[in-house]
Amino acid sequence: MLVRLWLAVLMTVLLTVVAFKPLEANLTRDGHSLKQMNVIPPDSDYIVPVTKSRTKFLILIHQDSDRDLSVTVTPSCNSMLNWDLKFIPLTKYNQTVVISWNNNKSSDIGRLLIEYTGVSIPATYQHGKAKRGLYVISAQTATGEDSKAMFYVGLNQNLRKNQFGFRPNGIKIKKGGQKIYLRWNLSHIDHHLMKYSLVVSSSKIYSTICEAEMRLEEKLKTNPTYTEDDLQPEDRLEIHHLGHNTSYTMTDLIYDETYYFTVFVFHELHIATHHANATYKFQKSKPIGLKDARPRIINLRAQNGKASFRYKVGNKMQLEKDGPSNTLYWYVMPCDGVVNVEIRCRKTLLISQRVFGYEKFIINNTKRGERYVLKVESVSVDETQRIRSIEVMATVRPTMIPMPDMPRNLSVQQYVGPDDCNSVKIGWLSANSLTDLKYCVYVQENTNNLESVDFSVKPDQCKVGYGKIRRSDVYNNYRTKTRCYIGEKGIVLVEKILKLKPLTTYTIQVTVTKPRGRTLSYDFLKLDTNSCGLN
Repeated sequence: MLVRLWLAVLMTVLLTVVAFKPLEANLTRDGHSLKQMNVIPPDSDYIVPVTKSRTKFLILIHQDSDRDLSVTVTPSCNSMLNWDLKFIPLTKYNQTVVISWNNNKSSDIGRLLIEYTGVSIPATYQHGKAKRGLYVISAQTATGEDSKAMFYVGLNQNLRKNQFGFRPNGIKIKKGGQKIYLRWNLSHIDHHLMKYSLVVSSSKIYSTICEAEMRLEEKLKTNPTYTEDDLQPEDRLEIHHLGHNTSYTMTDLIYDETYYFTVFVFHELHIATHHANATYKFQKSKPIGLKDARPRIINLRAQNGKASFRYKVGNKMQLEKDGPSNTLYWYVMPCDGVVNVEIRCRKTLLISQRVFGYEKFIINNTKRGERYVLKVESVSVDETQRIRSIEVMATVRPTMIPMPDMPRNLSVQQYVGPDDCNSVKIGWLSANSLTDLKYCVYVQENTNNLESVDFSVKPDQCKVGYGKIRRSDVYNNYRTKTRCYIGEKGIVLVEKILKLKPLTTYTIQVTVTKPRGRTLSYDFLKLDTNSCGLN
């Protein structure tokens, strides 16, 4: 009875230590040490030297477990490793059998679960429900040279069916113009310690980073002045050491080229584990299809300042009394930026123009079934950073255009009259429409001198809402005087603005709204009453 009690206390102490850190334990029936043995704790990495002599590591499951056991073995770079996994059950008294490593027959103890030889490639064995007992890993180098290996023992819930190979993972790829953005998940093993390396290739997915490094070294021997920029598209090979970063932005992509990405995680030098891979073919973006009279809004900045739209003239065009059936109407509205616009049909250039704010295009003599492509591109890198989005619409029915039909001249004129410091008369051309249009005049008093800011007469039409004006942040301290009315058609509209202050600058804006439609703005007019007469 005392012997059993002593054994139970000894086993409890042993298991308590094993649960917290790697150790060397003696497991014998009578308590006398035959040889020290390495015990691997679960859910942690254990990097050890491996020689041509067989090295054994123990995984001790001291009680029945509802968790699944997995074992991952990762050889060091360019090394061949022979390893196997055996299971030794506990006795009915929760004792292990005597294991004597001095006995030549000790390698035969236990039931063989898996035997494997790997070259620099990590492999995972998933056992299923972990049974009470000892799992013994035996490892030795196959080439006779000393090396290192990383062992990982996991106790997880609800593993999938037993499998032998890589743990699955993926790389998320997002396209943005001439760039692509790669992102992958953190390693589920010691993610706060792991560092990542990305291999980019135009020929294959590399199974190990050693293979990629050897291939890169061969290129250096062939061409001592070799750099990544010297690679031809079919020979592209890059290795990026990214530290703890789990994302990468790739540029200088070539259309119709296939790229292979492989991510490796490093626990320490020369111990690399395959983490994720992906294949991606970089192709030109197809034009965005437009439906008749359906506006499309896209984020042009995310497209690196470039986009194209496609419209097909339908075989059943709806005829309208107010427009010919063979006319196509487009409108383009960039937000906070300037773009160049081209419209082509069968690769023939029909229209090429720069657009700021808003522009409507009319193409005559169209035919049913013809396809038209409108291409937009920001005028510079700076404009790409400023521009937010762009709105495009195409239709063969002019009444479906939601915008007022603006005149070619959008300027607001100031009429010169008798000296008057308190009022001003302005005029502008009316918009074309078969229905009545509503005009609104806004007077903004600027407390800051406009000479100190970049004043542009062209408004951002995207900031003019449906029948309402949204103020720009440039003018944040002002009083607004507004008058709205239904304007007459086909004439010059005139408005007199009263109650102005001397020694003050103003910004005047005129907007026009189409019934059940949208609002557009004329150009800004700058007023200055710093002298008794308006300048």
